[in-house]
Amino acid sequence: MTAPPPELLVVMPVFNEQASVRKVVLEWFQEIENWTANFVFLAINDGSTDGTRALLEQLRQHLGLRFEILDQTNLGHGQSCLRGYGVAAERGVPFVFQIDSDGQCDPQYFFRFWRLREKYDVIYGRRTRRDDGLRRVFASEVVKLFLLLLFRVRCIDANVPYRLMRTAAIAPFLPRVPPDFSLANIGLAVLLRKNKNAVRHGAVPIHFRARYGGEPAVSFGKFGQKAWELYRQLRVMLRPTIEGKASQNATPPLARGNPSDRSDRTADIDAAMRNKSADSKSNIGATNAPARG
Repeated sequence: MTAPPPELLVVMPVFNEQASVRKVVLEWFQEIENWTANFVFLAINDGSTDGTRALLEQLRQHLGLRFEILDQTNLGHGQSCLRGYGVAAERGVPFVFQIDSDGQCDPQYFFRFWRLREKYDVIYGRRTRRDDGLRRVFASEVVKLFLLLLFRVRCIDANVPYRLMRTAAIAPFLPRVPPDFSLANIGLAVLLRKNKNAVRHGAVPIHFRARYGGEPAVSFGKFGQKAWELYRQLRVMLRPTIEGKASQNATPPLARGNPSDRSDRTADIDAAMRNKSADSKSNIGATNAPARG
């Protein structure tokens, strides 16, 4: 008999975080246990080249079956998150929670997310306090404005790595994010927000801490390059929706349909007009003809 799935899958992408990963896993494990024992913690090792993999193995031996490791070649943070969400969908896990492995996600706010899980389908952390520097704050604000002005999407924090989601609500949107979409968490957030009438969105204020150690996977110097890449990839991902709306707006209602059907209707109208004209002439001739008797 197959065991029922856990109630929660915690997804944590990891890439070269040997300075922080042990502390992060242990503090999160302890906090989540306070609210549910029925969870699995999935560490996705995204091709780490330092001592991260060995530390993850030590954690697995220490924590037991509720701690799992998924090894893969380097796909990047966003695609690693998406793969974790896919695992939750495949296993039928009701809720999926994503965090990062650098220590910036503070576990003390988890209970607020967990208490709201039945009220919302997606709950984002709203980073009201940040210790990761003004440049990172600036980058997040630019992304928010970028999405609003260019794609008319108002996201709470599209790239925040602190989010609790109902798996059934996000599963239909996962295949729509292309496998080469770098900032896949943003792509998913945009799709979910564009369907805000079907997906209930919530937010919890959080304090975003400084990293425990190591360096960010994407440096601030590459921000412009990433922004241009994000624009192109969002255009491709949303193209069916954009083109569909454009075609509807450009085509008059009476002109829609099969072109041959429209030609047939035009021919029918012309024939009717000719018949009407002939009938009118016949009636006029009959009226003006001299009476016979």
